[in-house]
Amino acid sequence: MNLRWGLLAAGRIAAEFADGVRLSRHGELAAVAARDASRAAAFARRFDIPRHYGDYQALLDDPEVDVVYISTPHTAHAHWAIRAAEAGKHVLCEKPLTINHAQAVEVIEAAKRHDVFLMEAYMYRPHPQTRRLVELIESGALGEVRAVDVSFGYRAPDSAPERLGTWSLGGGGILDIGGYGISMARLVARAATGSDEPEAVTGLATIDPELGVDTNAVAALRFPGGILAQISCATGVTRADYVRVYGTEAHLLITRPPWAHGMRDPGVSTIELTPGGTIEVRADQHLFAAEADYVAEHVEARQAPEMSWSDTLANMRTLDRWRAAVGLSYEADNA
Repeated sequence: MNLRWGLLAAGRIAAEFADGVRLSRHGELAAVAARDASRAAAFARRFDIPRHYGDYQALLDDPEVDVVYISTPHTAHAHWAIRAAEAGKHVLCEKPLTINHAQAVEVIEAAKRHDVFLMEAYMYRPHPQTRRLVELIESGALGEVRAVDVSFGYRAPDSAPERLGTWSLGGGGILDIGGYGISMARLVARAATGSDEPEAVTGLATIDPELGVDTNAVAALRFPGGILAQISCATGVTRADYVRVYGTEAHLLITRPPWAHGMRDPGVSTIELTPGGTIEVRADQHLFAAEADYVAEHVEARQAPEMSWSDTLANMRTLDRWRAAVGLSYEADNA
């Protein structure tokens, strides 16, 4: 079905998603809202969006909006996802869905109560490269999976969004990008053994003493079946982006996962299988166009099979455990 999109917030990632919706097969941009009315107006002009608001609730009250894309700072995700559900709007919310597991439960309960679609925007999950990775593991091409290593990081420039380095906005790398590695490791474990809940989670992090948020962090996970995972993320250190999976018969390497810089457009990505050679995987849509169409494909089911509510809850539980291990908490954790 075709969906009319409303964008809650008008920042950089909202602009990338707006580009995607314009390239999608089943979506159109209907409205945008920002805390600054002039910012919303400028965004609307840039993307030829017919309506713009200086208030998020005004967009939720718009009867010409079917689904909202939420890209506010992390601390506002839960509030506006629940308000959107109460307004009868379907919801695609940027990761992390919420600050912690308890909030995620509240958001999902609101989606159930008001019978709306809800998905956490891990756009890499339905990507052809990710699907091929799962196929390789499930087919036994690697033998028995024994280890996973995922890295995603960068040194945030001075122009980075304010939220990234602000404790009161849920800043830091673990919540902003650490969830990619956690969710990927869980996906690999589930494909290999059918179980994606880690038995043990520990971690280390560098916490900026002035900002109060993590700028460099690692986690170590142990899954049922003995699978070990190492997750690295950073917003203050340059890191390579990669996914490595090690099995008893082979190992694989992805040097440009879907979340990596430059992976938005259609094209060919690769999986290096050793032994086995290079596997090419083609994506025929812009990353966010595919995400918008994926929502349209599954909106009637109210949740998406490759990023289900139970998957989100398991991810939030693991992120909570990682933050606890490094001593990082936010105001919402004490609510």
